[in-house]
Amino acid sequence: CPEVFQGVEKLVFHMRAQHFIFMCPRCGKQFNHSSNLNRHMNVHRGVKSHSCGICGKCFTQKSTLHDHLNLHSGARPYRCSYCDVRFAHKPAIRRHLKEQH
Repeated sequence: CPEVFQGVEKLVFHMRAQHFIFMCPRCGKQFNHSSNLNRHMNVHRGVKSHSCGICGKCFTQKSTLHDHLNLHSGARPYRCSYCDVRFAHKPAIRRHLKEQH
């Protein structure tokens, strides 16, 4: 990267935001903050500390539980920007975009 910065703080901010300096040793996924990597590691450890109060299913990440709760409530907050179809969770819209657009 050819960018030059006047202070270490600005360099560190740039590195974290643009160059994903934290890499998962198990799968190679990259993160721009150590806290995001630590949260991701729970997937590999099998730690499921977020449980659904309706059906009891447990999840490794709070965001996954949130998407799961959308299935119970019928909420579909993820909208395709191409065709306006709505989805309850992120993987469904990603799959839709890959297969349909």
